[in-house]
Amino acid sequence: MASLRFVEGGLLFFSISIALGLIQSKVHHELQTRIPSRTAYLTLLAVILSLLAICFTNPIGDFPLNDDWQYAYPVKTWIQDGNMDFQGVFAPNILLQIAWGFLFCKIAGGFDFTWLRFSTLALAILAVLSCYQLVKNANNGCRTSAGFSALVLAFNPLFYSLSFSFMSDVPFLAICILSIFSFSRYLEKEQGKWLFFAVCWAIGSFYIRQPGILLLPAFAIFLLFKSRFSKFYIQLAALLLGLSAATYFSLEHWVKPVLEIDDNYVPVGRKYYEALFQHPLLTTLEWIKKLIKTYIYLGLFGIPFLPFLWKKIHSLKLLTPKFWVLSLTLNALLLVYLVKIGKTFPFGGNVLYNFGLGPELLADVYTLEISNTPKLPEWAMLAINFAGQLSSTLLIVLIIRGFSTFSKFHRQFIWFLILLNAMYLPLMSITSFFDRYLLLPLMALFFALSPFLQAGDLRRVSFRWIPFLVIAMFSVVGTRDYLSWNRAKHDAFEYLISKEISIGQMDAGYEYNGFYNYHSERKTAEGRSFWWVTDDEWMITFGPVPGYEQVEKFPFYRWLFLKKDEILVLKRK
Repeated sequence: MASLRFVEGGLLFFSISIALGLIQSKVHHELQTRIPSRTAYLTLLAVILSLLAICFTNPIGDFPLNDDWQYAYPVKTWIQDGNMDFQGVFAPNILLQIAWGFLFCKIAGGFDFTWLRFSTLALAILAVLSCYQLVKNANNGCRTSAGFSALVLAFNPLFYSLSFSFMSDVPFLAICILSIFSFSRYLEKEQGKWLFFAVCWAIGSFYIRQPGILLLPAFAIFLLFKSRFSKFYIQLAALLLGLSAATYFSLEHWVKPVLEIDDNYVPVGRKYYEALFQHPLLTTLEWIKKLIKTYIYLGLFGIPFLPFLWKKIHSLKLLTPKFWVLSLTLNALLLVYLVKIGKTFPFGGNVLYNFGLGPELLADVYTLEISNTPKLPEWAMLAINFAGQLSSTLLIVLIIRGFSTFSKFHRQFIWFLILLNAMYLPLMSITSFFDRYLLLPLMALFFALSPFLQAGDLRRVSFRWIPFLVIAMFSVVGTRDYLSWNRAKHDAFEYLISKEISIGQMDAGYEYNGFYNYHSERKTAEGRSFWWVTDDEWMITFGPVPGYEQVEKFPFYRWLFLKKDEILVLKRK
């Protein structure tokens, strides 16, 4: 109990820090600067449309999504019993996010996944505002380029979908951007308070996901090369490296033992060490594979920038026949190779699943691989794959060719972001690699592209906005569909419980069997889901399953496919 009181005190301090940071970095600055009327109207329109999108998506519902049941369980026990108990084994440090979710549930008066989703939405808004401020400051106060970059991040399918869950990715990104923004202010003003804020946010992000600690060594290395190894910056870099080591070991040797949660964490440090030194060749090959996936995803999600960069692309003479022939040829060969090895978009990601968002974690589709959900044909996925490749090639070459036209500060800070991601991506690619890990590289890409944007082009209504609007619509509608069928699944689960059927008698999907039936020893059987299923006499599914009969159905609407659908309750014959 004493340790939890300490955490609650730290949470209060953290909450006050966020409020002060927002006031300092956003509200106070805008009050001091007169916003042009046209930009003000566009900002108001963006805010109204964003609120309408949130209302349409509808975050309401007391049900888990994806892996967030593991992070919600300690919030539940903390609220209800006063003890922060963990269930499951996972990789993220998550402690700060648990405290943040606890604060929302405490204010609301009880545990509910709805309040946890609102806690993530609050940090998603913070991430978007911080991205806006970061890009604006780096582009001499240009609000239009900053606003567009922030909008593309806000309505990116990965970011938008994860903002409506209690997953750790959006909270991690929000605190990371705050730290990165503070580092940028320190480089501009060389005031110690900004370095202090940056370090605090970096440590905070580490207490959500381990890679947050990389912010400190990345900035330390950046300072050494920027200053040409001057004595002061050697000392400062040593201090940052020492702080990062102390933070890491304090969690491993103090916080985890005090909270008695060592057994709930995947030993990612040991796995990383073993991968590097015991299997260096295999690890390098895995990194190459993950780099190819990253290359395609970045290109795909950078497409909204392309129409506004076309003039710059033309002025840098990137549209020559030689460039197109070479680009098309190399990317076509890469696509053929990916098809041959069976690794094409969306690469079995965790958020993007064919033409939809959110993992389909029900037994009929996931375990038995029955085609009970609508999908786009394979050729459409290959077309998206190839579009992402071409877009990535064009954007990368554009950044390289136009790099010398950036301001000195912008060039330096892009190098810092490159260094940070060069450390981050290999670390995230050791045990697994999900599309949601790419939020930090995506933010860095948008930052690098922002100097090319012209304010006049962005303020005009034109066909250039179509790629952004299409992706934004997919994000909103796809996330609504994801929450809709999960809401129907929750109704199906409540129906079974009302019939006095226990969780031990059903396969209700990964989240429900994990949240309500977790046990360390899983009972595996042929054709049974890998999650914690004791008996699958009853099953919640998207469609029919051989050997089962339908008992009840719960309808919902798929906006992406403009059709009615249903979640089924089945009973073994």
